[in-house]
Amino acid sequence: MDTKKWADLSYLESQLGDKAVLDQQQVGDFLQEANQLLKEGSSKRMYLQETLSGHSEMASEFATWGWELLIRTSQACGWGLPDSNELFVGMRGVETPLHFDERENLFFQVRGEKEVVVFPFVDYTKLYHTPLRSPVYGRFPRNTKLEAFPRFKDSIGQYAVLKAGDMLYLPYGWWHWLRNIDHLAISVSFWSTTPTNDLKSGIPDVFSDHMLTRVRRNLESMIATQYGPENHNASMIRLKEAVQTKNEQDPVLKQVRTLLGAVRMDPQKQDTFLLDQIEGRFGVDWNAHAVG
Repeated sequence: MDTKKWADLSYLESQLGDKAVLDQQQVGDFLQEANQLLKEGSSKRMYLQETLSGHSEMASEFATWGWELLIRTSQACGWGLPDSNELFVGMRGVETPLHFDERENLFFQVRGEKEVVVFPFVDYTKLYHTPLRSPVYGRFPRNTKLEAFPRFKDSIGQYAVLKAGDMLYLPYGWWHWLRNIDHLAISVSFWSTTPTNDLKSGIPDVFSDHMLTRVRRNLESMIATQYGPENHNASMIRLKEAVQTKNEQDPVLKQVRTLLGAVRMDPQKQDTFLLDQIEGRFGVDWNAHAVG
């Protein structure tokens, strides 16, 4: 992508034209409102996230992108070919909550600067990430003395500032948090499917830490789907109590035991695995620890 062209916000407007984005708002209106909020010193922040698939009006622009590098990288790593991309535009100070993606992400900084902190997938239980539907989802804890989040001190965060023209590889399962340094910074993600676990020869006796990241995510997704996202906090607390009281007849625990048994997790390790996942994340007043 030609970052010099994209440095001029009028180029963004020319590419998307009158195509409705962000709740049917046009890009020009979004930019105008964002600039007005900044001028007024408002605390409100605006953020645009738009899937570029289907934007046929950008065909000429797409043709100028360096697809060869993306394709060669995907093939060399054994990923699927890049099959979608996402445009991000936000005001100064806008944050992307701490999360991880279930795809391979080549993240390109197009305009302005953005700061990023990344953590490896093995830090899943050290980050105390807030439940997905929490009102403070993805924010870092305010408690700097770590009394409430003792495992956080053992996490391994890497900090960087992305400038226009920089590309960052965000692997499947790697946690990341981002914040715009410049007003109306622009980024584009190029997504590829991650290689599936090869289980043709059977389920391995021991799952790798990376595979266990998927197990943790699937476990929570399963419970949220089964008992309803609105009951997710209560369901996870119920699971914790069933583990601690050894109530093996609890339906939530029975379902989880089935999942962990399917991945051949040693029954003696299951309780620690589950309590590590729940402690400090559910049944917590996140408003007392949220920044902002």
